[in-house]
Amino acid sequence: MGILSRMLRLCKADVHGVMDQLEDKGLLLKQALREMEAGLKAKENRLAQISGRCRQIERDLSLCREEAQKLEKDLDLAVSKEKDDIARMLIRKRRSLQNNCDQLSHQMAILTEEQGALSETLNRQRLQYDQMKIKAGAFYQQAESRRYADVEAAAESACSWKAPTEEEIELELLQRKEAVAQGGAP
Repeated sequence: MGILSRMLRLCKADVHGVMDQLEDKGLLLKQALREMEAGLKAKENRLAQISGRCRQIERDLSLCREEAQKLEKDLDLAVSKEKDDIARMLIRKRRSLQNNCDQLSHQMAILTEEQGALSETLNRQRLQYDQMKIKAGAFYQQAESRRYADVEAAAESACSWKAPTEEEIELELLQRKEAVAQGGAP
C-alpha cells in the first residue's frame, strides 16, 4: 500500500507541476489585483452606506431630542395647571419618545463600532493592495526585461557571425584554383 500511495502522491505532484507551467502567472496576478480592487470597492460602498445611515440616525436623534424638550415644557405646564389627564398623555408620549431615542442611540453605537472596524480593515487592505500593485509592477517589469533578453538572445544566436574555420578557407581556395585552371571565373 505504501508504494501505491507514493505513486499517487508523485502523480499529483506532477499534475500540479504541469498546471503551474500552464498557468500564466501574469494573468493570475492581474486577476488577483482585480479581485482585491473589487473587494475594496465593495467595502467602500458598505462604509458609505453605514456613514449615510449614521447621518440619518443623527438627524432623527436630533429631532427626537427636540420633541422631548417640547414635551417636557408642555408636561411642566400641564402639571403646574393641574391638568392630570393631559399630563398623563404627555408622560406616555414622552416615555415612548424616550424609548425611540434610546433605540436610535443603540443603533448609532452599533453602526459607529461597525464603521470603525470596517474603516480599519479597509485601510489595512488598501495598504496591502497598494503593496501588491507595487510588487506586480516589479514583476511585470522583470517579465518584460526577461522577454527582451530572450528576444535579444534569440536574435544574437540567429544572426551571430562566426569566423570561418581554416578548413573552410582552404576548401574555398582549392575550389577557386580549380575554377581558374578550367578557364572560368570563380
